[in-house]
Amino acid sequence: MKTSLPDDTALYHAQAKVFQRSAGRSAVAAAAYRSASKLVDDRIGQEFDYTKKHAVAAFIVAPVGSPTWAQDREQLWNRVELAEYKKNSVVAREWEISIPRDIPADRWEDFARDVAQPWVEAGAIVDIAIHCPPDVNGEPQPHLHIMLSLRKLDASTDSGFSKKKNDDLTRLFESGGRHGGGSKADALKVERERIATVMNSYLEKTDSPRRVSHLSNSARGLDQEPEPSIGEGRKKASRNRGKGDRRTAVVSTMRIAKACENELMKTEKELMAINLKHQFSDKNGIKPRHQQDYKSTLLNRRFPDAAGQIDPQKLYMIDVKDPRITRVQCRDGGWLEVENRQIRTYGPQGYADEIAKKLESAGYADHIERLEESARIGKNGRRQQHIPNTMPDAQAETIADRWRSRGYTDIQESPDGVYVRIGQSRIQDLGDEVRLHGKPTEAALRAMVAKASDEWGSEIEITGSKSFKDSLWLEAQRQGVKVFDSTNGEPYAPSPEILARWQSDLAQMQGNQTQIEGIRQVKKLTSLMKNAASGDKDSLAELQKRDAHLTAFLAQHLDADQLKLLAQEKDSDLEPQLDGMRELGREILEDDQQQQQAQATKPTSTSTPNSAVEDALLEQEDTAEFTECEDPDGPKPRSPQ
Repeated sequence: MKTSLPDDTALYHAQAKVFQRSAGRSAVAAAAYRSASKLVDDRIGQEFDYTKKHAVAAFIVAPVGSPTWAQDREQLWNRVELAEYKKNSVVAREWEISIPRDIPADRWEDFARDVAQPWVEAGAIVDIAIHCPPDVNGEPQPHLHIMLSLRKLDASTDSGFSKKKNDDLTRLFESGGRHGGGSKADALKVERERIATVMNSYLEKTDSPRRVSHLSNSARGLDQEPEPSIGEGRKKASRNRGKGDRRTAVVSTMRIAKACENELMKTEKELMAINLKHQFSDKNGIKPRHQQDYKSTLLNRRFPDAAGQIDPQKLYMIDVKDPRITRVQCRDGGWLEVENRQIRTYGPQGYADEIAKKLESAGYADHIERLEESARIGKNGRRQQHIPNTMPDAQAETIADRWRSRGYTDIQESPDGVYVRIGQSRIQDLGDEVRLHGKPTEAALRAMVAKASDEWGSEIEITGSKSFKDSLWLEAQRQGVKVFDSTNGEPYAPSPEILARWQSDLAQMQGNQTQIEGIRQVKKLTSLMKNAASGDKDSLAELQKRDAHLTAFLAQHLDADQLKLLAQEKDSDLEPQLDGMRELGREILEDDQQQQQAQATKPTSTSTPNSAVEDALLEQEDTAEFTECEDPDGPKPRSPQ
């Protein structure tokens, strides 16, 4: 299959979109186009017929217990449109997601359902369409269009959907700002990562060597410009003309260049890759020599003045994929890196250290740094286990893939484990044990603890200096990992100053959490106040449970016009007034209580705060559509004194 991607990489595309009425979008029209069907939009009285378009499959997945109309595409999206009453409403969401070509066609529907499952569990009805148009090279390009409803089902409404947007679904797509929970787009990043995980699980099940990454080229350390996007309309127009336009020509040139680069890298990798079976003699007793010859060639290219002093027979591997760095692994397990006139060696002392001195003497480096093994962590309970010095290729590949899934890119597989380069440190992963070469930096500690959290059941044993143990214990607490001392198997006891630091950090985090929770409560009360003032009885009942004083303020302090104005207040303007409103509500309730005590012998009124505010709200509903205020600003809710 023709592709410009490397042999270990699959295409990843996951783009979130919204259908907004103010942009002229119709959810019914979009559903008809994606499902290649004919649907009528009752809101605008228009029929959309896309039956000539081809869709591989189209089906609807709804939450358990959904009504039968949820499986009728025309009814579903007309009800979605009916539930949205604003002219600028967002009526639906969509995800456009690529399907890696190595996933067979009979698994596409299962893949789509697994991707959409969390959204269905959050209460959305999802309409899934599978398309497979040809790309610019004529190769199949399977992908998903997944449309999502934005409100939970509610049988009490005319549309069948709740009056409020689905907060559970919103939290999966929106973050930052008024939604809280981190920076803007953090939620989408989490969803993109989850979708990539689903893709990779299906690729693994099909024994494909390819994997996807949700990270951008820059985040993965790739010096590549992204391709300009080419829509289906542009591709169709190019096919009809028999030639492309400027954009398709640019993309075609970029893909040809990448394909050539991949072939060169593949050839170089084949020449450099050293498999253990090639180190032994063949059946005629003749040792293969071509790989050693290639090593000599690489040495002569990189270090012409010192190559004659280096024995290629003692080298296991030379890595020159990055023109700035030369990595050499010797057969005795030692490693050598040359970068920016600096040499670093790590692993067992031996021939790598000899090469370092020769290169320094020949003028290829100004400094030699030895990264000694400074610490180890292991899976809890592995004290009696033996960690072998050699690792099968399949195990090394699996471990390396796990590191890549965490976002690390500078990874080297070898017979003595997987090496991850993190700044000045080198992590050697042996599966159930991780060794640290160089200084225990914060980044390296985070990486080691993250592996324990992902793969070892959040329990580790540590070996190293007291300062290392303290630093790692502190990071482990932040990630919820239990730490045991390898010398006795007991929970590690940190130094008093480290324990005090953690307790201080914990108190600060709890304080931040309390502050965040307080802000959320204020925002929730503000929302309930506005909804109750606009006539939402559910919000009124919830407000009564949460804050009787604010309920009394709404019921007995505001008239119908003031309730209408309060419902239109900005959250930022209303939030600072809550305390004053609450104080007025408290005074109102105290006055009511005193009057009831003074008139204990008289018949008590059956009016309650809820019924009073409901009467005011009903009055508002009767007049809101037909009355206008003479004052353009209208009466405002009285501010507390």
